[in-house]
Amino acid sequence: MVTRRDPRTDGMVLVMGVTGAGKSTFINTLKPGSVTVGHDLESTQAPPQAVQMFLDDEERLSVTVVDTPGFDDTWRSDAEILAEITEYLATQYALRIPLKGIIYLQPIYETRMKGSARKYFDMFRLLCGDQALKNVMLVTTRWDTVGQAPGQMGDALRREQELLDNWWKPMLKQGASAAQFKGTRGSAEAMVLELVRDRDEVVLDVQRELVDGHKEVGETTVGMPFMSELENDIVKWKRVLAKTDEDLAQARESERQLRSQGLRGDAMKDLTDHVRLLKDRRREAEKVVKQLETTQKKIQVRVGDKVRLQIGEKISSLGGRFDPVSTGITVFAAVLNITLTVVKFLVM
Repeated sequence: MVTRRDPRTDGMVLVMGVTGAGKSTFINTLKPGSVTVGHDLESTQAPPQAVQMFLDDEERLSVTVVDTPGFDDTWRSDAEILAEITEYLATQYALRIPLKGIIYLQPIYETRMKGSARKYFDMFRLLCGDQALKNVMLVTTRWDTVGQAPGQMGDALRREQELLDNWWKPMLKQGASAAQFKGTRGSAEAMVLELVRDRDEVVLDVQRELVDGHKEVGETTVGMPFMSELENDIVKWKRVLAKTDEDLAQARESERQLRSQGLRGDAMKDLTDHVRLLKDRRREAEKVVKQLETTQKKIQVRVGDKVRLQIGEKISSLGGRFDPVSTGITVFAAVLNITLTVVKFLVM
């Protein structure tokens, strides 16, 4: 269960979206005049990052905006990205840092919501759960790149209206809000402050499942489709591997018979080439099966239990001194190995 804390304490806003949606740009607009926080806990200075903004001169009220791993990554599978995002959510929840909202970014230049974009948006909705939609802000980005040529702004506005009328409509009807990110600091600040001022803290369904329910990522509502898809793919590729082994055994036997008969020429060359192709196919199938099984293991982890152990280790490195109000964000950044930056005296 989440313990409601003093309203002066840190809240958190997560920024999500597909890779290339502008998450880093959004975060970086909040950082002018900022300083990177140094602490005694080990962490790497690499993306993603978090920006902690103090909202008063006394530094008693702050919000931390966190860049999360992007969906549709070139090098990592969807299941791996889901595992990373759930680790962020479980860590925030276990540290009792209030979640004030989630900003989901969608590039305005996308002509329509189809294919992978639709898939990841559906995954995002499952990740949140319907009860948390009032804390979700759906934001179109890249407005600053819309050209001045006749018709370009009109096309962008039509694409935005298609999102509002179709893909986003079910979430908007249940309390989500929509906005435009114009690429400016003021635009980003306005969205963050709206979530901080006007929203109570929220708990996502997946956080309860992971931390309170001790479930594996693949056992959660959002994770089950990925687990099912992985299991089906593993079965499929193992069948390919088995069939390739059968074909390879037959080809080798035919090759052996030709040699025993002393036959050479085109027939032997064709058979040798066929064996080579089958070997290549086998190596590829074996590689795919190994990759799928590795990914499967990553979502068979009980993330809630894992982050509790990591949090305990980080707190021990502080000599056992831990106060969610003063050190919660620092521990969050250290556990996840992200860069924490502070912006002071933001005008409210």
